[in-house]
Order: sequence, then structure tokens, then C-alpha cells
Amino acid sequence: MNHTCWKLSREHRAAEDCVEPSEMVAEREQIRLALALGQLVYDRRVALGLTQSALGERLGMAADKVEAVELGGLLPITADLLIRLAAALDVTVDLHVGSDESNTVSFDEHAA
Repeated sequence: MNHTCWKLSREHRAAEDCVEPSEMVAEREQIRLALALGQLVYDRRVALGLTQSALGERLGMAADKVEAVELGGLLPITADLLIRLAAALDVTVDLHVGSDESNTVSFDEHAA
């Protein structure tokens, strides 16, 4: 089999002038933000020396839910979750949302 003719799905869409439905774009952006948030939560939890269980206690959720957050699998991301994460991890959560898909999430550690 000759794999040189294989194309990525985005190459097929570009070649066909396909326009992705706005729902798909929005869902993909939610997933991207959830993955970014998950990495931030993991990095901060490790920096604080917390286990998933310990962070779960701070958040009022089970360790498997903390794992889901860290893996980007807890959707949708709610304001309540961001507030609880900020308190449990002693950070300020910055969520910047733009109309041009330039959405970002970041943590700012509180000064000691």
C-alpha cells in the first residue's frame, strides 16, 4: 500500500473548500481550553505537593473527578469550577475570551 497519497482530514477539507460548522469549531475550542486548564491544574497540584485525593478534598470532589479535570475531560468548564480551583490551588484564574478564537486560560500564583 502506498501511504504517500494519504491526506489529513484538514487537507481534504481545504482542498474541498469545506467550511466547518460553527458548532464543531466551538466544541473544538472548548476541548482545547479544557486541555490547557487540565495542564495548569496538574502543574499547580504537583508544585504544591498535593495528591489528586488531597486536591479533591479541597474541591469537594472525588479524586477521579480531579483526574478528569487534569486530563481535560470535564466539560463544560463552569464559572463554579474555576472559582473552586482558584481557592483550592491558591491562584487567580485568568480566562480571556475573544471572538477570533484567541481564547486562553492561565493561573497567577498569589504572592507568599
